[in-house]
Amino acid sequence: MEREPLSPEAEALWRRLWEIWQDNNEEDVVLDAVELADLEEEIPGLENRMKTALAYLQRARYIQYRSGVGEEGIEPILFDVYEPR
Repeated sequence: MEREPLSPEAEALWRRLWEIWQDNNEEDVVLDAVELADLEEEIPGLENRMKTALAYLQRARYIQYRSGVGEEGIEPILFDVYEPR
């Protein structure tokens, strides 16, 4: 499967999502508002662009996620991250 190249920020997000997903034993992860804010702080180039970056990673087949309803309203639920090489 050929994937589109990533910007440095998107690559950093993908690798961080891989770690989060692995820490959760490859189970679904709810990326709530707090988690998204933490990721934005960790990867400054994605400030105010996190959901756009997630949508791009999904379209480019680096991750799969769906929107679900959590305590903070509609939140992305991460359910698969393709392994970084």
